[in-house]
Amino acid sequence: MRLTYLDVLEQCFHDKFRGYNKQEVDTFLHLVADDLKSQAEDIEDKNRLIERKDEEIQELKQTLDAFSQQNSEPTIPPEVEEELLALRNELTEKDRLIQEMKREGDEKSNGPLSQLTPERLKEKAKKIINTAKQHAKDHKDSAEKELDSLQKEIGNLQEQKQRLTNSIRATAMGHINKFKAGAQNGNAGNPVQD
Repeated sequence: MRLTYLDVLEQCFHDKFRGYNKQEVDTFLHLVADDLKSQAEDIEDKNRLIERKDEEIQELKQTLDAFSQQNSEPTIPPEVEEELLALRNELTEKDRLIQEMKREGDEKSNGPLSQLTPERLKEKAKKIINTAKQHAKDHKDSAEKELDSLQKEIGNLQEQKQRLTNSIRATAMGHINKFKAGAQNGNAGNPVQD
């Protein structure tokens, strides 16, 4: 049977002639009850923290699953997508200008536009795409590390909860044993006076 702070507060003792001091017993019981109540509140706080961390882990797992299910390739952030679109438009425009210059047979083909070939623009676009993929991969790795960290923290909190529970149990049993030992000697938990 578990002993709660209410059990300690509601415990009744029988008066005996030249028995124990009722005020001292009540004071002791209030101290034990306060201690048990405080430790029970600590356990409840730890349980709430563990529940919140469990919820965070579930959310992160769902996010990770959704991210993995979208496609095996990382998604490209919107700002990179916009930059890619701008580069594609620029590539199309440059191709058009190059084709016009070739048709006209103009001698300006040695100008600065001659260096902007479709191949160079495609290389630049590939670099941007690779950068976006790397950014998405880094984000995914970061989320996985955070998930691992939260799981370790939950494990630590569960161990701490177990230690706290054992401590409460040991403290309560110690108080009960002291009280029983005092009751058998006629002291009912009061120190022996010379």
